[in-house]
Amino acid sequence: MSLAPASKARRQSRWTMLLVLLLVVPIVALINQLHWRVDFTEEHAYSLSPATVQMLEDLDDRLQVKLYFNRDIEGAETLLPARLVIEDLLNEIERRGAPWVSVETVDPTTDLAAQRDAEHVGVQPVELQSQDVGGFSASLLYQGLELRYQNRSEVIPFLTPNEFEFAFTVRLAELQRAQRPVIGMVSDEPLLPPQMPGAPRQVPEGRIYEQLRVTLGQRYAVRDIDLSEEGAIASDIVAIIVASPHNLSQAKLEALDRYLAEGGHVLVMQDSDYVDPATQATELRPTGLESWLASYGVAVGSEYVFDEECVQITVRQQVVNGELVGVRAPYGFGLLASGQSLVKDHIVTSQLEQVAMFWAHPLWLGALPAGLEAETMISSSAQSWLLPGDSPLEMSEANIKALREEAFATGPGKPYALAASVRGVFPPNFDHADLEPAEGLMVVISNSELFHNVTLGASSSGNADFASNLADWMAQDAGLIELRSRGKKNRPLLDFASSYVNSHGGWTEDDSSNEQLDRAAISFRRSRQRLIAWANVLVPVIVVFVLGMLHRAFHRRRARKTFQAGSKS
Repeated sequence: MSLAPASKARRQSRWTMLLVLLLVVPIVALINQLHWRVDFTEEHAYSLSPATVQMLEDLDDRLQVKLYFNRDIEGAETLLPARLVIEDLLNEIERRGAPWVSVETVDPTTDLAAQRDAEHVGVQPVELQSQDVGGFSASLLYQGLELRYQNRSEVIPFLTPNEFEFAFTVRLAELQRAQRPVIGMVSDEPLLPPQMPGAPRQVPEGRIYEQLRVTLGQRYAVRDIDLSEEGAIASDIVAIIVASPHNLSQAKLEALDRYLAEGGHVLVMQDSDYVDPATQATELRPTGLESWLASYGVAVGSEYVFDEECVQITVRQQVVNGELVGVRAPYGFGLLASGQSLVKDHIVTSQLEQVAMFWAHPLWLGALPAGLEAETMISSSAQSWLLPGDSPLEMSEANIKALREEAFATGPGKPYALAASVRGVFPPNFDHADLEPAEGLMVVISNSELFHNVTLGASSSGNADFASNLADWMAQDAGLIELRSRGKKNRPLLDFASSYVNSHGGWTEDDSSNEQLDRAAISFRRSRQRLIAWANVLVPVIVVFVLGMLHRAFHRRRARKTFQAGSKS
């Protein structure tokens, strides 16, 4: 009699498991067809951005996407997770772009036709070398993409997950528009010589913003314009960059004034001097924009901003353990704007890691005319001071020490604005016939060396991303700014020692007090690290133990109940 209920319960359990299995299989298949996605990453790195989705919805013809992937990646298995991310995003693109988007995957290592196509469109393989028994072996890795739309094509030679969507969306935007927007450049640089057949074009030495043209040329057509010429500001120009000209004439200033008053977008690099990055020699170069900018409440000081948040430079060499090692020192005139110095509420600077500025000047925002509003974009850190415009700029150890002492002697530091935007309906400073006022935008940066070839060419400076973000914002194509910065956000670990020092008033001029504070900060950091380490060990054990005890208590409670025939409990 006692075995019958147990046998019946076992049979019921088997039938229940079978029914659950029969239900789970179709439910999983249904969910797989619904393409549900949940992305818990802060930057939504595994989801398409609104800009990409909008471009896919705007398609009115077939978009053919060909992915060049070799399936055999023996010896490079570490690349498999990255490839899965790329394939997953392409599947999402095909689904969101249906019925216009089709994705095809080919393997150039096994398909000769695909190999010829890859060579023809410019998809270049990467050679992977691996060490085998008896020697080395090399294999080719294909990871490129081709987009075809309305008899036009764009190619991504090599894909990386962090930059895939931005690269894809930029090329899709190129395919969807009839012609590239134009950014006008106003400067006193020498023009490029004509292209000679069979010879590379030589860039004149004084063309210091050529790297800026190359950077913006990835998305826009950059055109050198002479504002004194009739019709210089053509209808296809979406923004104008005024790159520190020398004594801008009144005719050019009038043309710029009219363009801004009629709703134009202008970037002004206002700097009264030019510093040679190689020699730090200074040359005074008034731009002629001083009074014009002052009419809009903007002024650039002649002093230099000296900032403790700055680049480290090598000032001398010394021998350590038989090796020649460079001794580095902070160069306060090469400030690094990061963290609180980059306004997080502004679309241009919200996702930037840092911006490097050499020999920057303070930017003053005064009373603005009615209808205009200003917003600071970049400022120096709270530990910055102003030094005279005739200060020596040499990157020597002695000069750096003297500059720091001079800066500290002027009093406590404070932040200074370095870049700002002004927008609204700009009142004209000249009489213009048939003027049609409209809301315009002006960005002023108090540093002409910001986009110099040397500074912009440094990949770690962050200036190239800043220039591209500015161009997209002024060209009203801000949707790509988020994509460009996706995956590049730095998430530093909390420094317990620094937080302890800051919470106890920071460092002082008393060496003995600083020594005690340093020992206390180190002890605090070690205690917090030990606490976190033990928490990682003990918390999972405690959770499992508590769950086990709850499980045991639950079953003991059920076991105490008296069995009753026919009872559902």
